[in-house]
Formats: sequence, structure tokens, C-alpha cells
Amino acid sequence: MTGRVPGQGDAGGSGPAAAANPAYSVTIRVPRGVRADIDAVIAAGPGAITCYADEPDPAGRRITLDADSGPTLTWLLSALRNRLGADLLQTEDPVFVVASTGKLTQALCASVTTGHDLALLDADADRRVIRHLATHPTHTDLFTGRPRRVALLSDASAVLDFEPLAAEAALPAVESQAVHLHRATGLDVIPMPIAARDAAELGRAIGMLAPGFAATVLVHTHVSHIDAVRAAQLPSATPLLDTVNDGLAVAATAAVLTHLRGRGVRPQSARVAVVDPARGGDLAGLLLAAGIRDLTLYDPLAFGIQPLHRLAAHLDLLVDLIGLASPPEQVPVLRTRPETPPPLASATSGPRPLHALPGLLRAAVRTHRPISAAARLAAVQALVDLTPPGGLLPPVDHPRLTPAVADAAARALAAD
Repeated sequence: MTGRVPGQGDAGGSGPAAAANPAYSVTIRVPRGVRADIDAVIAAGPGAITCYADEPDPAGRRITLDADSGPTLTWLLSALRNRLGADLLQTEDPVFVVASTGKLTQALCASVTTGHDLALLDADADRRVIRHLATHPTHTDLFTGRPRRVALLSDASAVLDFEPLAAEAALPAVESQAVHLHRATGLDVIPMPIAARDAAELGRAIGMLAPGFAATVLVHTHVSHIDAVRAAQLPSATPLLDTVNDGLAVAATAAVLTHLRGRGVRPQSARVAVVDPARGGDLAGLLLAAGIRDLTLYDPLAFGIQPLHRLAAHLDLLVDLIGLASPPEQVPVLRTRPETPPPLASATSGPRPLHALPGLLRAAVRTHRPISAAARLAAVQALVDLTPPGGLLPPVDHPRLTPAVADAAARALAAD
């Protein structure tokens, strides 16, 4: 036994067997006739290097090369400069090129072609709508863009595997999440890092921003801050979602159920342990609600690793939220570390917030209600139903994923 849930790989691995990864790529412009030199550099690389694209360019050729890691990319750039010299006309890093675009932008919904159009966007027109809303506050969603607008907030306290960052440094990750949520839901998702000194200040910022949005989503925010904000019971009626409770925990619960289904083990008779459960938000509660009766919550900092290895022989599945360096080999391990999600292209191999969050967000916006435990459990079942036999999870770009989760959650919210 490998000690890993079948289909799960090492997300972001950079060992000798790692495949080339577009996150470590370079685009070069070169004259025609130097491809043999480039191929020689690729062949001599210390790690995996592949040619993703070789296209005509006014200067000759425009070639994009993908490496398997940061060190391999650094070696590749140096080797190309040494081998090609003046024939290396230009280099650019696609990751930074994409980041410099901001990744998404606003689109005009109102016409601005004529003076008549502009008058409908001027002070007199605004004054009429504002007077109406002042006396009919329930009409705000009828006469503004709020129903399709979502605030995507982060206090930069849990950005991937970084220590807490300055808020602006989190923008690339928050912008990427905004792109994914927009693609999946069609909503206007506005990325906003918040320079909050603590969870209380973050909660106040959420409350102040809420009137302009149909929902607020916390992303790249430490689970302890999320818990504190939720415990504060903000006065706003705007639904608040987060990537832990409304994303990762839901997807991980579905993955547990599909793994057990594939092994012919009923949830009620399964023995499951969660390592470092505090990282998973309400994962333990969802697992219990989904029918897991024998659930061990294991804190490796308090008890060390050896007792876990002794326990493993009696388990059907180990859910690893911390990223164990040497997980037990006697039991399948579901890797669920929030900081190192599986690549999007292979997210059927492990849970990601995007499996559940877009659908739950749609349900919250549609019903104007906060997401409940029943809605999360309904989302779990929707994910299980969409997973093919022998699979762990559906792909995050499955065309029915977001609608199925949204419909299931909306029905649960209506029944609450």
C-alpha cells in the first residue's frame, strides 16, 4: 500500500520525477535557425523542461519553455544566455506578464455613446434613483448592480504557504481566486485585500463594505480569523462565506465519502482520523453529519507522530490537513493541506475550495441567506453524485458542478 488515496499525487512537487509546470516558464524571442541550440539546452537540463509553444514572430521565433521548478528555471535562463548570446533577443516570464494584467476587469453595462446616454448617468438621474431608494430601501437590488457583485476579501494572514503578509502582497492570489469565482458563477467578483490588524478590525471592515455587495467571501485568511469574525455575528444581513468552511471542508467531506464508496465501506462503519483538525474549519462537523460515526481528531503537536502510526492500522482513511512528511503506510491518506492544493488541471485527485465554493456562493446570492450546515451537507451530496465510480471528486471545470451544488444548497436553505 502506498499510503495515499488512489489518484492523489504530490501537489506542486519539484523532485526529479516532477513534470514541467507552467508556473515555472519563460518565453523567449530568437532568430530562425537556433532551435537546435535550444533543444540542446533542454536535453542538458537538471530537471524536466518541455517546449510548450514555438510560433512565428517578426524577429524569428517566439518560444515558450516550461520547467519543473524554480531552480530548473533559473538554470534554464542562465544556460540560454550562455548558449545563445546575442541571439537571445528577449525573455519574459509569463507568470509576471499575466499578473501585470490584474487578471480581470470591469465591463460597462450602460451605454455611453450619446449625450442622452451620459445624462442617464449624471447627477440629476442619480438623484431620482437615490430619492426612490431612500424611501424604498428594499428596492436596492432592483435598481443597482449589487445583486451580481461579490466582495472577495483577505487579510493576508494565510496566503498559500507564506507567513502573514502585507495586504497588498496578497493581491496576485486574491485576483486569481476572483478569476476562478467569476468564471464559475458569472458574478462580478471584486478582489480586496484588507489591511486589518486583527480579526475584530477585519470584521468591522466586512460590515462597512457589506451594503455594496450581494455577498462577502473570505479567502487566504487564517481559519482562526475566520472563526473570530463568524463568532462576532456581524449585524449585516449580507451572506458571509469563506474558502475553509464553504469550500475545502465540503470538498474534503465529499472526497472521504467517495473514497469509502470505492472501497465498499459504509460511512456508518468507517473509521476515519483527521490530522490537525483545527485547520479544517467545520470539517469534523460535516463528516459527522455525513454519517461518519468513528471519527478521531488527532493533534500531532500535542501527541507527536508515533501514536498516529500505531492508530493507522485500525483506520479506513486518514485525512491529512497538516502535510505529514512521513504519513503512515498502513492506511490510505487523503492529502488536504490548505496551503498546497492539487493543481487545477488535476483537482479530481484532491479537494479544493473551488469544488464547492462557487455553487454555495450562487445559492447564497440567489436566496439572500447565509450558508447553513444543511446547505453544506447538500453540497457534499451533490459533489458525491457528480463523481464517477472509482473517482475521488469531479473536475472543478465540470459544466454541471456549480449549478448542481447551487441548486442543492438553495433547496436546503429554502427548507431551513
